[in-house]
Amino acid sequence: MTDAVSVLKEHESKLLAYINRRCRNMSQSEDVMQETLLRMLEQSRKTEIAQPLAYAYRVADSIIFAQARKVRLETGIGDSDFESELPLADEVLEHKQREAIFRQALEGLTPLRRTVFIKRHLERKSRQAIAEETGLSLEAVKKHLVRAMVQLADAIGAAEAGDKNKKQVTP
Repeated sequence: MTDAVSVLKEHESKLLAYINRRCRNMSQSEDVMQETLLRMLEQSRKTEIAQPLAYAYRVADSIIFAQARKVRLETGIGDSDFESELPLADEVLEHKQREAIFRQALEGLTPLRRTVFIKRHLERKSRQAIAEETGLSLEAVKKHLVRAMVQLADAIGAAEAGDKNKKQVTP
């Protein structure tokens, strides 16, 4: 056995621990270790290795990178490589259209009803706080909220039904 391989044998556990940290798979680490020893043996037959341990670390890294590259090439590019968490353009457009319909329906409410709705659902105020701010009774606030929801639902439903009819008419 050559000097390089004998030096490597002395530090085998240290090198294996290093490889295992890099691979995180014991069976793969052992394969990398064997391949490293084989390459070290082949290289030491050709020429003297001045720093066997440092050379072994470099060889191990080279093998690990080559295996990772091979796995990456074998898996190829899949659909998940092109996925995005951002919404699609037609989803953005649909959202903007629904928002415009909602805003138009909200504008169709009486000013007092719109104020009560906004304070409750956008500003997250309690019914009691809205009653105190507007000077309405608690029951009046509740009625305005219910009627606002009904009016908004009807207006949005009518607008969406109109959009569906437009889509069906156009070829």
